[in-house]
Amino acid sequence: MADTTAFDPFSQSFTLLLADGTPMNITIPQLDEFILYSVQISINYAAQLGASLLFLIVLLLLTKPDKRKSPIFIINSVALILNVLRTLLQCLYFTGPFSETYAYFSLDYSRVSASDYANQVAITVLTLLLLICAEASLLIQVHVVCITLRQTFRRLIFALSIMIAGLAVAFRLTFCVENAKYILALQSLFPLEWLASATNIATSISICWFCAVFIIKLGFALDQRKKLGMGTFGPMRIIFIMGCQTLIIP
Repeated sequence: MADTTAFDPFSQSFTLLLADGTPMNITIPQLDEFILYSVQISINYAAQLGASLLFLIVLLLLTKPDKRKSPIFIINSVALILNVLRTLLQCLYFTGPFSETYAYFSLDYSRVSASDYANQVAITVLTLLLLICAEASLLIQVHVVCITLRQTFRRLIFALSIMIAGLAVAFRLTFCVENAKYILALQSLFPLEWLASATNIATSISICWFCAVFIIKLGFALDQRKKLGMGTFGPMRIIFIMGCQTLIIP
């Protein structure tokens, strides 16, 4: 009787033929990993798309008419629209020719149209514009929050905020340009991994800085309210506690 215990049907392979007839073996685990990743990332971007549309609708409905001409409203609305477009293009990528099974494994993108390349470059540009809007919005909010501080402290905080935000935007701009070049040249993005990591780190530092400024300023406001005899537990304390918590555990 033949021994079949060594055969694992879940890890067997199959053969694809390249355009020149060269055989290429693909295992089922490799195919499963590709499909699973595509599904997971598509769910991620679809959720972001839905959330952005929902927040945009809520923002438009709940903002008073006289506030709709304010810079913060305009910037936040533009940021949400940009994120809707960005996530929509990301979903199109994972349902387009770039993510076809043969193209992915063979690295043969000869049937990818110019519009698909344009979509990929547009994603990187939209991500940059989204970050610029987010940083501009945070800078405006820091300026408003710190308006009651002493002039020296206010200028120092605002200068540091501009520097940190500018650093995050500079990294994203550099990554945007290099990423677009690699996409159009159909080169592996592996050499840009360090730049992508640096960009994410700079963005994270920026977000943490602005959150820290808001939480510290709120803490001072709560302390002043306590000195004025307004120390009852309320919404401001809840925001302060949750803000401190999410700085440690996002």
